[in-house]
Amino acid sequence: MCGIKFVIDTDRTYIDNNFIDVYMAKAASPVYSLVYIYALRCAQGNVFATDSDIAKKLNIIESDVVNAWKYWQSQGLIKLATDNGGTVVEFLSVGKKAEKKDNIKIVADKPDYSPNNIKALIDDNREIKALLEICENIIAKPLTPRETEILVWMYDSLELPIDVITVLVTYCKNNSKPIRYMEKTAIDWAERGIFTCDAAADYLSIFSSYGKVLGFFGIRDRGPSSNDKKYIDKWMLDYKMPLEVIEIACSKTVENTGKAAFSYANKIIENWYNTGINSVEAVEKADIEFADRSEKNKAEKPTRQSGNAFTNYDQKTYTEEEIEEILARKRARK
Repeated sequence: MCGIKFVIDTDRTYIDNNFIDVYMAKAASPVYSLVYIYALRCAQGNVFATDSDIAKKLNIIESDVVNAWKYWQSQGLIKLATDNGGTVVEFLSVGKKAEKKDNIKIVADKPDYSPNNIKALIDDNREIKALLEICENIIAKPLTPRETEILVWMYDSLELPIDVITVLVTYCKNNSKPIRYMEKTAIDWAERGIFTCDAAADYLSIFSSYGKVLGFFGIRDRGPSSNDKKYIDKWMLDYKMPLEVIEIACSKTVENTGKAAFSYANKIIENWYNTGINSVEAVEKADIEFADRSEKNKAEKPTRQSGNAFTNYDQKTYTEEEIEEILARKRARK
């Protein structure tokens, strides 16, 4: 196997802060972040490595390394090229991101796969043949020419792995989704860098959760808006909040505002995320601690005294002898 040549701007830091703050936590797979960081180490230290070397070093499979390159290129952090038969991984600075694929452009530039083209691809690539056979088994009928073309396009042009394609085909079959839906979803996954089964499963889980979150707010007469989806994606993808925790936040929102205020719920969830609260038990514990603090503060708050200027101070207490002495002095002055 040919080795990988790494190229990086010399004025970059070892790990770009933007990568740590923005991209690392959002990666479709934690493995992709490991590959990126180790590749940075190779680039900075002028270390030569192959995909196999990196896989062994990180104790992962080689296909994860290959998929990591595809993912980070889709995110605009690297640019892949070839040099004398080898791979060049060029790390891009924040102001020099590679252009991400445009959905419209992908469809417009989709090759016209004629029957002869498809036959040639099948003859040259056993994986494509295996993909078509697996998908026929999933849908339990022979593939139409249109279905065959879409599957070949997903593998050959979008470069989605076979197992990811089969996840998508299975989902579409089980949910009676048309071929057009599968095509649009494949484009979306390529854009998002979804190149593993786990990432695909996570995405489908979030997609099916849109309706559930709307239900938490009491919304049952419409689908999610694009703004709703952004909030839900953030809660589930970025903050990794379970649905049970999101449900509590939605309930608190409706209780406190009387409406389905996504921005209000976002503040609650964001606060929980920043304080490390990510389970129902943690939410309940935090509520109890808050109630205890409120009661304690209420008990410790000084009670305001009533009365006038003559009573709002610590008054001196006199004995009977002192009172008699005061009265005697008053009588003597008269």
